[in-house]
Amino acid sequence: MKNLLVAGFISVLVLLLASTLTVSSPALTLQDCSCTAPDGSCSASISCQGGCLQHCASQGDCYAECSGFYQIFGMKTSLELQNATYPQLVDALARISGKDIEFSPAKPDATFNTGWKKATLWDLLDMLSDRGTVEIAGKDFEKIKRLRKALLSGIKISLCVRSTPVNTFVSDMASLTGLPLRITTGSGMAVVNLKLQQVTLDDILVRVAEQTGTTIKEESTCCSAFPRPRFALASF
Repeated sequence: MKNLLVAGFISVLVLLLASTLTVSSPALTLQDCSCTAPDGSCSASISCQGGCLQHCASQGDCYAECSGFYQIFGMKTSLELQNATYPQLVDALARISGKDIEFSPAKPDATFNTGWKKATLWDLLDMLSDRGTVEIAGKDFEKIKRLRKALLSGIKISLCVRSTPVNTFVSDMASLTGLPLRITTGSGMAVVNLKLQQVTLDDILVRVAEQTGTTIKEESTCCSAFPRPRFALASF
């Protein structure tokens, strides 16, 4: 009888320990990282449950996001609107993206006809930004456009990436830059943990590939190029 009681006590203890280990799983740990611009003009930091990504460019352009945020800019959509107003267009884009979008148009009373097929969200926001001020998820789209320009022009920046699967990182960078970046060999689940200073986009991709044992290439797929969204004012 005594042996049975001891065995029962040990079983309960093992279950309690297992429960404690499950609650304190590393998957719940917040990941922190930060970067500082090469000219010291700004810095960025963020804590994310999962992974995080920071870009710091000169002249005050620093950005901190949870991994996966930039992928929304690469999503493709089709829509046709006739005699529409800006609030109707913004509401449609908010539904499509699942993000809050704010737009302050230069001509708020304009009506227009617009349509697109398989256009990227970036192209649609870029179209709006030609006609006013755009924010998505509380972020100034003009600043994000400056980050794309810096990356594509070969400007050296600082970068920090923590606990991010390489396929997520590559999707973020592809959507942010508009380049058809692909992982052609290696595991997309390999994790990126890097903190780099004074690097270009090419430098970043080389270092990420080296760390994760992957090959990352700019590789177009069939029919990936689509015309810029059509936009015509109907009246003022």
